[in-house]
Amino acid sequence: MTDNNNKEMVVLLHGIFRSKLDMHFLNNLFAKNGYSTLNILYPSREQNLEDLSDFVHDKIINSPDYTENTTLNFVTHSMGGLITRYYIARRKPKYLGKVVMLGPPNTGSEFADWLSETKVLAPIFKTVFGPAGQQMTTHYAHIDGDITYPLGIIAGNLSINPLAPWVLHGEHDGIVPVERTKIEGMTDHIVMSATHSFMMFNAEVMEQALHFLKHSTFKRDDSKKS
Repeated sequence: MTDNNNKEMVVLLHGIFRSKLDMHFLNNLFAKNGYSTLNILYPSREQNLEDLSDFVHDKIINSPDYTENTTLNFVTHSMGGLITRYYIARRKPKYLGKVVMLGPPNTGSEFADWLSETKVLAPIFKTVFGPAGQQMTTHYAHIDGDITYPLGIIAGNLSINPLAPWVLHGEHDGIVPVERTKIEGMTDHIVMSATHSFMMFNAEVMEQALHFLKHSTFKRDDSKKS
């Protein structure tokens, strides 16, 4: 077996309806801290999670910084976290590092339920959000396996969505409830003052993501751990 002497790579995945520009500041932060980075733009509204994980795989293996011995870390926003779960479960990377998810709908979102089940909105939801959007409901059964890798999840608890109070319950970021960001097997979970749509630009969120990549834990008092 070849020694794994390559620089660690951080793969960045944006959310649905978003672009790689959302992950630009995170990309720069990781690069400044010695990581090789790969900020992927993917067709979030055109394919299901299985096909999107294949798309991401092709981007990774064709990256000039990638070799078969590269340690892969992932930092994701929203649906990018689901794609990462599928990628890891289906591709089983030889060297898997750490995963940080920002606002992931790990067990779906009641907001997706509402959009998909409301008679007037359902056709629009299906057309606009595409195949992967249908996979973000709370009742969708995902194909991925157990979480056996270091996984840190950052949830937001601020909302700028005027419809959220009528659809979501408990703490939420306007799109995803805090409880639905959690998943069995996660290493650490933290709730921060951030909205779903803009948490990837939040300086404190970015620093927490970097801290998890370095230490497999978030920086805070254990007494505040959720």
